[in-house]
Amino acid sequence: MKKHVFLLALGLTSMGAFAQGQQATPQARPAQQQSAGVPSATVAKGNARISGVVVDSETKNPVEYATVALINVATGKPIDGTMADDKGRFTIQKVGVGKYKLLVSFIGYQQKTLNEFTVKADNEDINLGTVTLESNAHRLNEVVITGEKPLVEEKIDRTVYNAEKDITNTGGNAADVLQKVPSLSLDNDGNVQLRGSSNVRVLINNKPSAIMAGNIADALKQIPADQIKSVEVITSPSAKYDAEGTAGIINIITKKDGGLQGVTGTVAMGVGTRGSNANASLNVRRGKLGINGTFGGNMFYNKGDMSNTMIFYDDKTTPFDEGSYSFQSGNTKVNGAFMNGQLGFDYDINQRNNISGGFRSNGGLFKMSNDQSVYSRTSIKEDEFNNKIRNENQRIGTDYNLDFTHYFKKPQQELAILSLYSITDAENDVNQDYFNQGEAPYKLIRNNNNNLNKELTLQVDYTHPFANKTVLEIGAKNILRDVESKATYNETPAPVLPRPNDDFFYEQDVYATYLTYGFTLKKALNVKLGGRYEFTDVAADLAGIDNDYTTDYDNFIPSVALSYTFKKTHTLKANFTQRIQRPSMFYLNPYLQKQTSNTYVQGNPKIDAELTDLFELGYSTYFKTTSINVTAYMRQTDNAIETVASPYQNEDGEPATLLTFQNIAKNKTYGVSLFGNTKPTNNWMIGGSSNIYFVDLNSKYNSNSGWMYNVNANSSYTFGKGISAQFNGGFNSERIQLLGRFAAFSYHSLAIKKDLFDKKGGISVGLDNPFRKSMKMKNDVIATPTPVNPASYEQHVRINNYNRGVRVAFNYSFGKMEQQRPPKRKKSIRNDDAKQGDGNGMQ
Repeated sequence: MKKHVFLLALGLTSMGAFAQGQQATPQARPAQQQSAGVPSATVAKGNARISGVVVDSETKNPVEYATVALINVATGKPIDGTMADDKGRFTIQKVGVGKYKLLVSFIGYQQKTLNEFTVKADNEDINLGTVTLESNAHRLNEVVITGEKPLVEEKIDRTVYNAEKDITNTGGNAADVLQKVPSLSLDNDGNVQLRGSSNVRVLINNKPSAIMAGNIADALKQIPADQIKSVEVITSPSAKYDAEGTAGIINIITKKDGGLQGVTGTVAMGVGTRGSNANASLNVRRGKLGINGTFGGNMFYNKGDMSNTMIFYDDKTTPFDEGSYSFQSGNTKVNGAFMNGQLGFDYDINQRNNISGGFRSNGGLFKMSNDQSVYSRTSIKEDEFNNKIRNENQRIGTDYNLDFTHYFKKPQQELAILSLYSITDAENDVNQDYFNQGEAPYKLIRNNNNNLNKELTLQVDYTHPFANKTVLEIGAKNILRDVESKATYNETPAPVLPRPNDDFFYEQDVYATYLTYGFTLKKALNVKLGGRYEFTDVAADLAGIDNDYTTDYDNFIPSVALSYTFKKTHTLKANFTQRIQRPSMFYLNPYLQKQTSNTYVQGNPKIDAELTDLFELGYSTYFKTTSINVTAYMRQTDNAIETVASPYQNEDGEPATLLTFQNIAKNKTYGVSLFGNTKPTNNWMIGGSSNIYFVDLNSKYNSNSGWMYNVNANSSYTFGKGISAQFNGGFNSERIQLLGRFAAFSYHSLAIKKDLFDKKGGISVGLDNPFRKSMKMKNDVIATPTPVNPASYEQHVRINNYNRGVRVAFNYSFGKMEQQRPPKRKKSIRNDDAKQGDGNGMQ
């Protein structure tokens, strides 16, 4: 424990020293706060301060690095100036008493002069609020630059998809939005992958959320697309992020009030043959206090059919008719209902201090019914029966956060103290009835699993800017996780060997400190270096069994990010970092859960965290209304967590499969991702992305390798009079796994939208997969004997998913804005350090 306290004390002491050093030793103003190339005039200096924020008049997004000149009205000459930061904020200090004007300009925008204002006192602090610039195209060296923000932006460490610019997202959910984001792909159930890997961490507004604690695919369905401002894909996170998330981080940014005074709100609803939703939001800001709230509900429903064939051989030469054989087929229905709500506040104590907080809660019920016909055969037994399976998963999760931020006089110098408490309560029931046609059940199986996840996070961050756009960030963080799982298994009539009830306890504490240093060379090369140290303490206990387990480990994670911009529109970037992937409850719980008559799932509390090296090299450019990005990457993991399937004999002596997890594979992935977006006309947009990669999997159990790819295309057209249409479609090739291949799949959708009420609302009609009644998928596993696993078997799964659908959506915005205050950059907790599973009823 002393070691843990020392780490936190070291981070806090370092930050305090930097803060004190700033106040004790005067620093030269950073480059963006020095005179922006304006001539001086003989005007008396003072201690007054002028500030504001520059935004695009259409998108309301910040205009980064806009030039601001202070004009003396008496002489008509500029006497001082500055440059806005990356959030559009500017500050001019040491201004004397007098009358002034501001001249604001930036390439691609019309120059703007603000009305005359007066500095009346030597120490006056004048906030001019929001300055809006109108876009204006300029031709420079045959390259056309416009003030319009592109649909996709490339930052030094992330790709940003500006979802609010895609008006045809209305009526969908987060899964619909993520389908269009470069480097991301979603399967037919909504499970998300980043560059072919499902080992990602999904954040909401830079924070973890209990909404993501279970099945991510279901969570994405709960977030309305209308509430999403942008999606950030961070493939090479810096040291300030938690080191977890093998493939990277997906950060969903929702729309907020942004400092607007007044009352605004939105309502939206949609109904369809595969899902329905309704949600509302309200933002209120009066003076220093802002309050925002959202509430929504979501339902989804679908159906399909499947078959599962399994063949087990005693050895490599056993003929098919002498092996064990199992076949099951049947119809599946899936439905669920979720509710979610959020209430938050933001209060400016004074100009330098801000406090914010709130809570987010979500809950719901997921149901799946599966009626199967089963036939099994062994060398001594043959059986045929029906199996009725009912799976119910109830879940409620709540997040509470309270944050404090102190803003120093120097722009971008900030100290943040953050806290977050998340709690998730879930119950999963799997009930199975065995019976023959026309008869009462002769066997009943009841699986029940209750689990409670608690997570407390404390974090301190300090940002210190130097001259020449140089920034130092340092911080410390502590994550305390406490997981309880209580599982029961009841079978009627009782089996010969009854199973005990299992209580599983798991604790995982992470202590971390980080430092990053960013600077710019020759105004074109941006460099960001970082290092992060993490100590992890783990303890696990399976009650009633001598299976206690404790371990601890530490890691130092370096990160390097380079970005070079030339001719203003071309950017090259290179990144390297390491990532840790700690297993979550999905992979750890050792409770043996019977999913079907021939499939069992069991976690492994002794698996270790994965360690992955990430390299990427990218190029991006934009011209006129076209943007292009291409990135080559390599990902290497030496102890990858993979699913291991082995033959298993159930309590009745019938053949079955046992699925568990082990650190058994070396995973190497090499790939290239490409994105492009263009507007041939003002009314027509075409976009698309592709990801081509080679995967090489090797382990003592098996090996597999091959090429995979996914492509996505979308297009929208505005017809005028508020009518627009959109197409979106994609295809994912077969996915290579250690023990076989997972089915290829495709999707397509059409939508048309009509703006109403002066563009304050709209109605849309969408068609999901209209040209296909159902989608057929197949998964095949063929395991050959190895020295560590002498048994061999085959598994062949066939799925038929009826995913054609129709949906109608309506949305409306209300309220009136009175004025704006400069938005303040908010710090927030980002827990991105747990490998998340796809659910499958096991938590």
